[in-house]
Amino acid sequence: MKKYQVYLFDFDGTLFNTVPGLSYVFKKSFGSIGVDVNDDDVIWLSRVPLAESYAKYNGDPAKVNIFIKEIEKALDSKQSIETTEFYDDSKEFVDYLAKNKPMCGIVTSNNTGHVLKILSFFNLPKELFNVYIGSDIVKEIKPHPAPIKEAIKRLHYNGDLHDVVYVGDSHNDCQAALNAGVDTYLLDRGNAGDYPYPKIYSLMELFK
Repeated sequence: MKKYQVYLFDFDGTLFNTVPGLSYVFKKSFGSIGVDVNDDDVIWLSRVPLAESYAKYNGDPAKVNIFIKEIEKALDSKQSIETTEFYDDSKEFVDYLAKNKPMCGIVTSNNTGHVLKILSFFNLPKELFNVYIGSDIVKEIKPHPAPIKEAIKRLHYNGDLHDVVYVGDSHNDCQAALNAGVDTYLLDRGNAGDYPYPKIYSLMELFK
């Protein structure tokens, strides 16, 4: 595997299995506007902008503020955070980061405050990653390149963009990377879909 100067990662479905927590979040938030959400919908919901999912379920525009407040409250709830799971390869991965300290960051459509709460729950230091970019930092969301470009900017990296890699578990992740001009890998944990991106099946493949 090529050695990169900068490693950027998606969060949900890439570093942590947040599906159990997000199932609770989406059922609570969509339930607040009278919409039932199935467990089968959760992975799709976690990969698309809220505006898109809200529109798909014909959410009432007059209730959007109620919906957003319920999302925020449920996302940082004890049930959401404590049902988040480590993937099998995540322990070896974070140990590698702590020991080798590559330039790395998280670029997510999630809220950075929530990301840090999950890291804290797993007793992982904030310093494990050099930069955190979320929906509270950059208005545009993937597949828009702005979040990845902002991470590179905040890292003060001025080298070749093809020495930067972004790893995620969805089409939007990989497309955002290509739109930003960086390399990408689709992390396939069994439900990544049939897309024409180079795939890896474990985070540790990046460092071998």
